[in-house]
Amino acid sequence: MSALHRRLRHSLAWFLSLMMFAAVSVAALNYSTSAPKAGPRGVVYHVSDSNQALRAIRHIDNQRAVDSTIVITVVAVGGGIDFLIDNAKDENGNTYASMIDSQMLDGVEFKVCRNTLKAKNLRENDMTPGVEFVDAGIDEITRLQLEKGYAYIKP
Repeated sequence: MSALHRRLRHSLAWFLSLMMFAAVSVAALNYSTSAPKAGPRGVVYHVSDSNQALRAIRHIDNQRAVDSTIVITVVAVGGGIDFLIDNAKDENGNTYASMIDSQMLDGVEFKVCRNTLKAKNLRENDMTPGVEFVDAGIDEITRLQLEKGYAYIKP
């Protein structure tokens, strides 16, 4: 290969590398300006058994102590809704409502599955004041993870 061919080949390789770098830079710039902006960071606690309730409450208190800005939603399904029935008590006779009131005031959302209410022959007004209702708890957990990017915690 002659010196001229080597210089042309080297120049062509350099030019192609420069063009690829430019193309990648433009693509990255276009993505960063068109990508959806990140919303608030969030976490969803999935409670499917009321034995998990105290653990979830403690985890939430611990998480809030470290990061007061994170959005927290508790979704209760199946046997997990029992601790949210109005005047429900733990094994020591303490009402769960007294434990979650401060969390609700701090912005923690407690959501109850309407499918579970129906299966247990309960009504919305049987539940602790302040809880919210969703048609299907599992669908809400999925929505929060896929649409809002929430982290999933199973206490």
